[in-house]
Amino acid sequence: MCAAGMLLCVSGCMLIDAFRGERRFAFTHATHAKGEGLSCADCHADATTSDELAPLSIEACSECHAKLDAEKPEAERAASLFDAAGFRAAHASRQKDEVRFPHAHHASKYTCAECHPGLTSNTDVRDLAPMPMQQCMDCHAREKAPNACATCHVRIDERWAPPNHAHAWKEHHGLVARSACERTADRCSICHTESSCLACHKEEAPKGHTLAFRARAHGMLASLDRESCAACHEPASCDRCHREVLPKNHTASFTSSFAGHCITCHFPLREEGCAACHKSTPGHRATPKPADHTPVMICRQCHGTTAALPHADKGDDCNACHP
Repeated sequence: MCAAGMLLCVSGCMLIDAFRGERRFAFTHATHAKGEGLSCADCHADATTSDELAPLSIEACSECHAKLDAEKPEAERAASLFDAAGFRAAHASRQKDEVRFPHAHHASKYTCAECHPGLTSNTDVRDLAPMPMQQCMDCHAREKAPNACATCHVRIDERWAPPNHAHAWKEHHGLVARSACERTADRCSICHTESSCLACHKEEAPKGHTLAFRARAHGMLASLDRESCAACHEPASCDRCHREVLPKNHTASFTSSFAGHCITCHFPLREEGCAACHKSTPGHRATPKPADHTPVMICRQCHGTTAALPHADKGDDCNACHP
């Protein structure tokens, strides 16, 4: 490999390491909590007295590390984690300024592990993350503490909309609502109740409910996802509409042959099938079987032997209509 190529490779590796932010020596909670048996308060003395934890100081670390680091290379001493501005590690679990979190109040009532699970085994502070909102809400619910927005937020309240509620949100919010995504901004139930959704949709139909949808497509959607339709439509409203307006494919020749009969789509005949609209149709009033007939009998042995039965299914299953 030429010198220019070697230089390029070395430079690339250095850039990758710089991008990753990797360091050969860094602070780990596991070393101190498990390895040395220290408690959180040994390093965070202000945990129960301050609402904002102070960063670690070189003086606090030196109480133990003055002797421990005496024989170590300078790059592996605790002092290498500090510069003129203080502790160099990022406060990975720090909440945003928008969040109100009185640390002293919580630390005086709960153990550190209740809010920071896995902290004692953590080996990289970059893996720590702020507590998710759901964790706080669940705890507030158990403790019967207020769960209103203003309890924990400075600016966000019931009138505040997440950034994704901009642009064409009204047209696309249904996809997000059905996705069951766990992202906080995509969880409608945090701000909206089911009754509020129903109230809105009863006043304004979805954009997809066009004339073409009403005339041709809604039946297919209803058969695939009846639960979604039921959010606004009750069975009585469907029955009422279909008594007044027949489906487009129910033309004059619809019942001219067995192939085009209702039974092609609606079978067995039940309340939600043809009988929902055609309860009084004479041909749909099948007589019960005689008393000496049982469901296990093979009807074909006696019926339809000389000519086809005048039935939509040619009498293939007598028990479906004759109880």
